[in-house]
Amino acid sequence: MIYSIVQDIPGRLRLALTLPRFPAVDRCGVEAQFRDLAGVEEVSFSPRTGTLLVRHDRKQTTRSAILEQISAAPIPATRRPRPASELEIKKQTAIRSGLLLLARPLIPPPVRPILAIYGALPIFKRGLVAVRERKLNVDLLDASAVGAAMATREFFTASLITALLKFGEYLEEWTRGESRRLLSDMFHTGDEWAWVVREGEEVRLPLEEVVEGDTVIVRIGGLIPVDGTVLEGEALVNQSSLTGEGLPVAKRKGLSVYAGTAIEEGGLRVLATQVGDKTRAARVVKTIEAAETVKAESQSKSEEMAERIVPYSFLLSGLTFLVTGSISRSAAVLLVDYSCAIKLSTPLAILTSLARSARHRVLIKGGKYLEKLAHADAFVLDKTGTLTEATPEVAEVVNFQGFTREFVLKQAACVEEHFPHPVANAVVRQSEREGLSHAEEHAEVEYVLAHGIASWLQGKRIVVGSRHFVHEDEGIDVSVGESYVKTFSARGNSILYVAVGGKLAGLIAIHDPLRQDAKHFVAALMEGGIERVVMLTGDNEATARTIAASLGIGEYHAQAMPDRKVEVVRDLQDQGFTVAMVGDGINDSPALSQADVGISMRHGADIAREACDVLLLDGTLEDILTARAVSREAMDLVEHNFRTIVAVNSAALLLAVTGAAPPVFSATIHNLSTLLVGLRSLQPLRKEVASVNS
Repeated sequence: MIYSIVQDIPGRLRLALTLPRFPAVDRCGVEAQFRDLAGVEEVSFSPRTGTLLVRHDRKQTTRSAILEQISAAPIPATRRPRPASELEIKKQTAIRSGLLLLARPLIPPPVRPILAIYGALPIFKRGLVAVRERKLNVDLLDASAVGAAMATREFFTASLITALLKFGEYLEEWTRGESRRLLSDMFHTGDEWAWVVREGEEVRLPLEEVVEGDTVIVRIGGLIPVDGTVLEGEALVNQSSLTGEGLPVAKRKGLSVYAGTAIEEGGLRVLATQVGDKTRAARVVKTIEAAETVKAESQSKSEEMAERIVPYSFLLSGLTFLVTGSISRSAAVLLVDYSCAIKLSTPLAILTSLARSARHRVLIKGGKYLEKLAHADAFVLDKTGTLTEATPEVAEVVNFQGFTREFVLKQAACVEEHFPHPVANAVVRQSEREGLSHAEEHAEVEYVLAHGIASWLQGKRIVVGSRHFVHEDEGIDVSVGESYVKTFSARGNSILYVAVGGKLAGLIAIHDPLRQDAKHFVAALMEGGIERVVMLTGDNEATARTIAASLGIGEYHAQAMPDRKVEVVRDLQDQGFTVAMVGDGINDSPALSQADVGISMRHGADIAREACDVLLLDGTLEDILTARAVSREAMDLVEHNFRTIVAVNSAALLLAVTGAAPPVFSATIHNLSTLLVGLRSLQPLRKEVASVNS
């Protein structure tokens, strides 16, 4: 921008800007270009006079930075006005209808019918569309009611009904918009621009121009606009928008930060790894919005029932006219409508509950699964990674038949490093800890799902895996290790068998500590009305029994292969249970798909995360209890709304049939009840989970 200095005193700099007449200059855009400069305290720009006033910390470096910035900064023009939104259009329509009603006494009587007909044209158009499509729906109901009022020359009533219907449409659109606004605010990433280092200089760019690999600068009080890794700096970051944590988290070089989180103290330079729609916050919002299309069974049934009621409304209206001869009563019946409120409240209750669940770091992939989770009465729990920490360690290594301990551990690590599983990682870590170099000496690795790994080593077949794999599938005698197996099993250790050339070379005992909250989680499920809690594990019977007993689980299945896990889930379903399956491994994915609702951890295998219906972003068992509480409250809200809609509209219908209430009263009651249940459906976003065990 071209400028001249009008006033330059310590701490105060006033500049006159040379501005074009067209397009108009964006005042906020001009001020924003200077507000984040270090040392700047206050910025004020007047588009009318073209002057910019900057108050700063009196440092010469700050003054120089301001002048450099204004020399390089472009002139921000005001944006073209956006087309009116659906909400704005309906708001303006409702206001015009209301104003016409208020001005009615001033309008000449001959003109009033014309205005009434003109105002009702949109309602009649929708009614004609319904006739063309041969549908008996709410649009036809509304058009019939307004037409009946006009047929009796009750033009004031017709105008009032029209205004109420338009006001009701605006309220519905506003309520839907409010739910999405709350959702957007929850994961909002801040201003639509960011400070980025380009060619060694700090420049301000629109968010859509920030790309992966950019270095983004965020200062105290700013919102981080990208997902990324800290390159420089230290800061306390408020992550409550994504994690719900009340306290800020310290971030320094090498740690990850996420879009939508705020810096409370300090400053960071962040390497952008995910930008725009790829950020975690954006993905959460997308998932919730996509989940809205996966309807709950109760939602589908409610909407179907609401649609089926419409023909009966016409029938009742016709009978009312035949019995009473009153078009007014007949029109009043037509204005009582169940379906509007049902179609508004139920999806809103589901959507806001999905958003509330996401706020607690649980992604539920649709209303259908929200409902299934609420009704689940049997939980099937995989042991490794669900009830345990998923950070197993090697507890002991024993060797047999001429093989050394170092050989057993080294060769097991050599083949296991190809398999990204917590147990395999434990073996590799132990080998590295002991300084054993496990260079590639084997042939191609063969992975047998849920059994183990096989390869060839110097002409001999090496197998590493479960007892079932080594003994039953490979036919290798494992009796030499039986005494150790009993000892390890009694401790609750998992056991890896290592065999080379048809002989058992050794055993590796794996200790995977139970989650601290596992026992409380199991107890909470049982206390919360879950009738069956079943543990599945690939471990042997003794190990499974020890772990199940320590958790208070009475039903378990040892050496459970993927097909066996599916059988367990299917058997429970055949008995009439609604089954929730919790697992995180590749071998859990078939059971996750079979279950009524599959739950997986964030750290789980990619296929498990895809197969699941509920994804725990933090991977804690407490999150499952929270998700269940949210889902049950959501279903209670849907049911409560449904009862309210039926009760209020049925009462209005009775008043209409008996003639105790005119059509205007019916329209008012209908719209007020719709608004009531719509607003109530927004409650899940406005409160915390009262009790995860309720």
